[in-house]
Amino acid sequence: MSNSYHNMTAHYNAYFIALEHIKAIERTIEDQYDWNYNLILPIFPQFDSTAANSFSDQIEDCIEKASLAIQRHKGSKWEDDSYVLVGKARFYSLDYQNAVETFKYVNTKGKDDYAKHEALVALMRTFIEYKESNNAIAVSDYLKKEKLNKKNLKNLYLTRGYLYQKSGDYNNMVQNLIQAEDLITNFKERARINFIIGQVYQSLGFDGEAYTYYKQTLKNNPPYELSFYTKLNMAQVTQLAKTNDAKKVRKYFRKLLKDRKNEEFKDKIYYEMAKFEVRHGNLDQGINYYNSSIRSSVNNNRQKAHSYLSLGKIYYDSLAEYKLAKLYYDSTLTVLPKDEAEYAEIEARQKILENFVEQYTIIQVNDSLLNLANLPPDSLDRFLDAYIAKEEAAELQRREEEKKRKRNAARLAANSSSTFSQNTGGIGANNYEGTTWYFYNTAAVSRGKSEFRRVWGDRKLEDNWRRSNSTASITVSDDKVGLEPDGENKSKKGIEEEEDEFKIDKSELIATLPQSDEDKQKLLDEIEEATYQLGKIYNFDLDEKHNSSETYESLFTRFPESEYRHEVMYLLYIIFKELGNIPKSERYKNLLLEEAPESIYAKVVINPNYRAESQAASEKLKQIYAQAYDSYELGDYSQAMVLINDGLREYPDNDFVDNMALLKILVQGKSESIYKYQYELNNFIATYTESELLPYADSLVTASEQYQINLVNSTRAKFIPKFEKPHFFIFAYQTDQELSDALPEYFKSLIAEDSPLKIGNLILDEQYSMILISEFSNKQTAINFNKEVETEKPAEKINKTGKFYNFVITKDNFNILYQTKELDTYLKFYRKNYQQ
Repeated sequence: MSNSYHNMTAHYNAYFIALEHIKAIERTIEDQYDWNYNLILPIFPQFDSTAANSFSDQIEDCIEKASLAIQRHKGSKWEDDSYVLVGKARFYSLDYQNAVETFKYVNTKGKDDYAKHEALVALMRTFIEYKESNNAIAVSDYLKKEKLNKKNLKNLYLTRGYLYQKSGDYNNMVQNLIQAEDLITNFKERARINFIIGQVYQSLGFDGEAYTYYKQTLKNNPPYELSFYTKLNMAQVTQLAKTNDAKKVRKYFRKLLKDRKNEEFKDKIYYEMAKFEVRHGNLDQGINYYNSSIRSSVNNNRQKAHSYLSLGKIYYDSLAEYKLAKLYYDSTLTVLPKDEAEYAEIEARQKILENFVEQYTIIQVNDSLLNLANLPPDSLDRFLDAYIAKEEAAELQRREEEKKRKRNAARLAANSSSTFSQNTGGIGANNYEGTTWYFYNTAAVSRGKSEFRRVWGDRKLEDNWRRSNSTASITVSDDKVGLEPDGENKSKKGIEEEEDEFKIDKSELIATLPQSDEDKQKLLDEIEEATYQLGKIYNFDLDEKHNSSETYESLFTRFPESEYRHEVMYLLYIIFKELGNIPKSERYKNLLLEEAPESIYAKVVINPNYRAESQAASEKLKQIYAQAYDSYELGDYSQAMVLINDGLREYPDNDFVDNMALLKILVQGKSESIYKYQYELNNFIATYTESELLPYADSLVTASEQYQINLVNSTRAKFIPKFEKPHFFIFAYQTDQELSDALPEYFKSLIAEDSPLKIGNLILDEQYSMILISEFSNKQTAINFNKEVETEKPAEKINKTGKFYNFVITKDNFNILYQTKELDTYLKFYRKNYQQ
């Protein structure tokens, strides 16, 4: 009796409620998932943290109820099943680690073999989502030896198929799905799995097998959306792919378009029509159909993105019209969901095209400005007159078209005021087949809502909703029509009014032209840089060798003194060699060797293995550098210099030699005069013009020069003995990265959270940095804080050796200290005036 009580109570109370939660979560995930029929559907619908958060309450209650079944009914036969539900709840909350632990617990401690198998299948799915495929494979291999019931076996096959889908192994994926399909009893699930199998076979080119499984999909009475895509794919693997009767294919598409049940799928139908026409060489017609697909797409941004993308690819790959391609790639990214497999590739190409259009536009605009600036005054005058006349005529036409659009919108609004029946899906329109009531037709309702908002805007549901208020007559905003108090139907005020006259000021246009030689040179510099960048894009990003060579040659001819001259010679040598134009290739090779025999480009031409050999030499030089640097750090400058000279002598020509040369200068700075040190630094800057160390070398020169200035100024450092002013607290320490990271946090702990004091970390000179706390309102509060710091003894707690100083200072004296860097001088001043 006790066992029966616990089994029944656990099953039909807590466990039952927890199970219903899991089922509801799985239904929600499937219903909310945006199925992308342009790609092979995932075996399991995907979900993310946003979705997981949306059913967090269900997950929490599921875990609570399943835990009750475990705690209050220990030993019942539903205990293992309850643990499985806890694991699934954690899985759907993305708590993969705890889900793994729960499923493992069921497998090791559970008594029910079926529950243990269910837990292992769920564990395998968790490992897949957790991106631990090796563990998932290990679980799969273990389950091969087990005897599973039909439900667990079906889920195992599906999960294995999902594992292979994630790794791109479509052969094994299909084999597992076929085995799972025989065990699936739910018609909707079986239809989807059959469709996925058909998709895989279609992608692999097995049209006969694909057709068979698409046919099986339809036998399982799928939802209308899945049915539509199944029929479309069936046509693709039969008549659309193989028939030579283009008329028959086009007739089939027209039939799909006329079927009003397919209203919301028109974008997909036009998309497939476009693909068919492009495949048969009708590029213009294909472009028209892709545009029709875009216009027809209302709620399906994913499909709209694919249509934009297809147009972008046509203009990019087939027509090489990169400016237009860029616009379509821009549009693609505005609507393309980020979960698309090609998203990163599309984004990368969009950036390439964006860069291309930017450089191309700079060249065109600057050349136009320069050409206009060079025209004789009378020719420029005639050109600008023609340009202004053309622009004003275009603006006038645009305004007329805008007025016409407003009048049409006003008439439409007036007609809508008496009835909302529209041919595009209003209540009175018979635009669907069958006897389905209007409000059961989601596509018609969606169109109706959109049309209503377009005409009337957002309106509150109330009496006299057509009026802006209940007593006055309507005046619909923007381009809508209104009824004036006398009841006459008039256009909104302003529609027929004449707009301000549009005129272009010729003097303003002339002002945009380059006037001085400096202005013209600036435009030329921009053209030079843009031409170089455009050649790189053609060469490396678009792989357009002919366009690249033309661009580089124009740069070479137009800007013979360009900073890119030697690099362009080398690139033209390579490009013409690849194109088989050996005479031109040899010409640029010889020119490079003659003009810049010591450049890296010439060295690579002479020795194609130069870079590899240079890399090997760099690695060896790095080892010597490490030894020399250790000696430098230890103060053994003579040994450091021996190692440096040996290294430079043995490996004189490689990518790392500038690092060794700069280390040599640092050693000289410790062992020779400051003037020699500064000379060698300036010589380094002049010699290694392309080194990444140039900013650091510049900073060393600046610091050295400042040091000399400080030496001169040190005798003039006079601190002001006026103390009734705001003060700063200073903690000076020998510069150390660990201290720079730790000290601000340490001093923050000494300051109340609501305190207005601020902490800064500054470099004082080559030796010292300092923590600056500002500002204390007077001398005494600063001294009190300084005493507190001395009591805390930070120099002992930070576990670092070196010199540390803490003191207070007025704002005026701090400025003097920071400029002169005379820390010792101020410390004497401090002891005399603050510590006596």
